[in-house]
Amino acid sequence: MAVIGEIQKRPWLLLVVIFVGMLAFILGDSLSNNGGAIEQSEIATVNGKGLTSAEYQVMVDKEYADLDSAYRLLYRQPAPLSVKQQLNDQYINQYLSEQMLEAEYSKVGINITRQQFNDLIQGKNVDGSVYEQFGLFVGPDRKFSQDSLNKNIQNYIQGNNGNGGLSFVFDKLIGKQSATLKKQTKYINMITKGLYVTSYEAKKSFEANSTAGDFDYVYRSFASVPETEITITDADLKAYYTKHKSEKKYEQKDKFSFEYAEFPILPSEEDLDIAKDFLDKRVQLFKEAKNDTTFIVTNSDTRNLDFSAVADFPKEIDSIVNSSKNGDVIGPYLHNGFYKISKVISNEFGEEAEVRHILLGNDKYPNQARQIQLADSLVKVIKRNRSSFGTLVKKFSTDQGSIEKGGKYEWFDKKQMVAEFTAVSFNEPIGTVTHTRTRFGIHIIEVLGRRKTKNKELKVATVDSEVRLSKETISQIRDNALDFVAGFNQTNVSDSVFASFANEKNISFVPSQEVTLTQKTTPKISKGLDIIKRWAFDNNTKEGDISDDLVFDEKVIVAHLVSKSKEGTPVFEKLGKNTLAQIRAEVLKEKQTEILNEKMKGSSLEEIAKNAETTVQNAKAITLANPNIGASPAPEYKVVGTALGMKENAVSKTITGETGVFVVSLKSIQKQEIPADLTPNKQGDLTKLRQGVLNRVIGALREKSNLEDNREKVNILNN
Repeated sequence: MAVIGEIQKRPWLLLVVIFVGMLAFILGDSLSNNGGAIEQSEIATVNGKGLTSAEYQVMVDKEYADLDSAYRLLYRQPAPLSVKQQLNDQYINQYLSEQMLEAEYSKVGINITRQQFNDLIQGKNVDGSVYEQFGLFVGPDRKFSQDSLNKNIQNYIQGNNGNGGLSFVFDKLIGKQSATLKKQTKYINMITKGLYVTSYEAKKSFEANSTAGDFDYVYRSFASVPETEITITDADLKAYYTKHKSEKKYEQKDKFSFEYAEFPILPSEEDLDIAKDFLDKRVQLFKEAKNDTTFIVTNSDTRNLDFSAVADFPKEIDSIVNSSKNGDVIGPYLHNGFYKISKVISNEFGEEAEVRHILLGNDKYPNQARQIQLADSLVKVIKRNRSSFGTLVKKFSTDQGSIEKGGKYEWFDKKQMVAEFTAVSFNEPIGTVTHTRTRFGIHIIEVLGRRKTKNKELKVATVDSEVRLSKETISQIRDNALDFVAGFNQTNVSDSVFASFANEKNISFVPSQEVTLTQKTTPKISKGLDIIKRWAFDNNTKEGDISDDLVFDEKVIVAHLVSKSKEGTPVFEKLGKNTLAQIRAEVLKEKQTEILNEKMKGSSLEEIAKNAETTVQNAKAITLANPNIGASPAPEYKVVGTALGMKENAVSKTITGETGVFVVSLKSIQKQEIPADLTPNKQGDLTKLRQGVLNRVIGALREKSNLEDNREKVNILNN
């Protein structure tokens, strides 16, 4: 929480700490694990080059030193150690992405010259959002101002603004990020411009979109053959797996399955009384206090000084809350792990606003200059003719959630919208038509009305006392868990025995779930999963073993290891439940297909339909580009491709589709004449080809560079 707090106070820290832009997002969660624990183990490799824990720590220390220098220049204080922990966790993203891409940059000669670097910082190619994160060179609206940059940057660099000179910040933070993104843009642009659609490709694409066929068909879905009519044995499953196990989908990572008994860590009556007694003695003192802020700082655990928020109380004291008056002190009451007393600051009706708006979203209107020109024009049109608003919403707005309502948002409070939208809605006179920019784009807003809320909004100053668990409380819960463990008189316990014993003892039981080595959470364990992973992957832990008491923040658990498997292609006997279920579904589909193939025989569709106990259906104007046949809920490329390639009136063999078995007979085919000039088609296909290039390139480079993040193997498996 300390790290989050620092980032909330200093939004630019996100750029410094993570510092990988879009690339870190694409690399994904697999690169977001904790730093290595064994000094000389390689925690990552890319392009055949390894990185040891010691080397990584040197990098992190250097990055933190740079950050600390920037922090002292900007804020006159050192960077907090909590930020260094964030760097320990996240900096590896930057290292891996840079190593992977820099190798490609050097091959094609991509670099940033000093002149280009300076242009990225103070020229015409500045990315204003970078400066906005720092609060540098922004106008009254907190948006980047090129004019402010031009006038003031030399003062910042030379130190004439009283901060000792920020050239280091521009070089190491702003400049480095801008250069990194610029090189990436150059690289992607080179690839994008190298893509080409040939005339042959354009021709085939045109045919796929324009060649349409009418055909009759007989269809029986797989579901028409009930599972009760089919016998699937373990031998069937094993035979299927043996045949298909070389397929990539069956490669697995280190993983295990476990179930557990749960012992919640709840405060004892003594723990509750200590927190409550502390506040009982302060109720009258708080009521008489002349300075609420001083009283809270002196007596409260969290020292929450936000008196503007609407108070949140447990329902059981609603009657007391509703009758409270200014100056009253409510409590002590128990809420979210704290005993609290709250002094009423105000108990008044809130305010709601109603507006309608047109959003010119950044995705559809990326050019900000044109975006604001359009906004100005629309405001003028609306002011001349208010009745045009609904028509303009449908034509221009990108806010899909409000288009059907004519752009209207009905009666919302001051907490529901982003700050800029809220400011217009509640501060401008009713009837105003204006525009404002938010992170979503430019909103053209007409203020329709304001009113008081139906219920009063209670605002309070609160003193809280955390309910702390005593050592005796935790020890008792751990003793209960160990008593549960002692109840098993064997080491290799089956999952059914473990579950039955938990139910017999009336202990909360969580069924078996599968966990991979790199996984960070489960649906019920949001943090601390490494504790279970270290136990499960330990060489001394065998399938069927039961753990000792494993202590988490809010519970103690006793885990039972159901299964464990190593990275690679597993033997059939080690397959997990999910994989076996997938194999069973494929085997079922094969057997259903065999039965349907036997039924769907005959010399004509009518005879086949009769034998299959169904009817002949018709599909009209079906293309390969849109292979949706009425009877099937899924696209049927194989079926349509077969039909369009047949001779008219011929009857096909059975075709196994996505959802069932088909027999088709082509009735007619309609072909459009191929244009003499395929240039527009080539351009359209090229646009589609270029979409998503970045994702595809990064994926290909990851595979080519053999990029691996081995931190979990080092931390958990110690290898």
